[in-house]
Amino acid sequence: MRWEYRLYFPTNTVSQCAAVGDLLLIAKRPDNTLLAIVAEQETTIAKQIMWLFGFSNLTHPGFSIREDLETEQDRIEFASRFILESIGVVVETTEETWLDAMLEKFNGGFPTTREFSAYARSTLKDVNPQDGPDDVLMAWLEREEILFRTLERHLIGDRLTKGFDDDVDSFISFSLSVQNRRKSRVGLALENHLELVFAGCGIRYSRTAVTENKTKPDFLFPGHIEYHNPAFNPLNLTMLGVKSTCKDRWRQVLAEADRIEHKHLLTLEAAISSNQTDEMLTKNLQLVLPRRIHDSYTEAQQAWIMDISSFIALVQDRQSN
Repeated sequence: MRWEYRLYFPTNTVSQCAAVGDLLLIAKRPDNTLLAIVAEQETTIAKQIMWLFGFSNLTHPGFSIREDLETEQDRIEFASRFILESIGVVVETTEETWLDAMLEKFNGGFPTTREFSAYARSTLKDVNPQDGPDDVLMAWLEREEILFRTLERHLIGDRLTKGFDDDVDSFISFSLSVQNRRKSRVGLALENHLELVFAGCGIRYSRTAVTENKTKPDFLFPGHIEYHNPAFNPLNLTMLGVKSTCKDRWRQVLAEADRIEHKHLLTLEAAISSNQTDEMLTKNLQLVLPRRIHDSYTEAQQAWIMDISSFIALVQDRQSN
């Protein structure tokens, strides 16, 4: 007799896409339903799921059971929320104590991203970029995310209560506006907070300056004037692309700022696959990540990845030259 459990299921689209060696994760939800995830082996999403659920460094890889999350992965933070939402798990983290103040300040609507980022920073009065740029950036981002979700939840609920009078087009337009605002806001918020981090550390920069072929790097150091000066030593120039999530879009950075051979890219994406980071390395693209996300990568990757403090030190050194 064999004492083992087996899963039997009808052939479907998911099972047809799965292959030997792929990741299968089965998780029990609080409502006693099951969440089953299949991810292609050695891909970024497979690495991210293993990190999120605490399976990154298994003593006996291949099969494992976890009853409780014993690490900090159970904390719903910025990188974790990205991964959860990419697999269809929506996390609503709100802070209702700030709602009335935001409704009054923003006249019951959404402000610009720059205004909202400034407001989020103002609620963390004892945070100073010079005390640790990596932690400060994540604190600002996480506070803005919580405040945004709080305000958004209220405004969406208010709009749904009013209804759409059976106007399907209006409902679709409203739904698309919500999705587009979520997609564009995170990247802009990241750039807004980085701008304050750089300014707080005394770094000169230009944001979205025009370079060759009308490309616009997110940040140029020390600035566009030096970049367009042929006499300025290109070894003292630095560019930083900023993408909240990488996916395959990181290659876009390679076409920006031709005078700068070694480029930098800052992202919030956890556990990018080794295949992707190896390709970045061969393309002279240096990955920059907040220190807190480094442990989602392999030891070999961590030896190469920069944190924000190290990037700032590099730019400061070049600026002094």
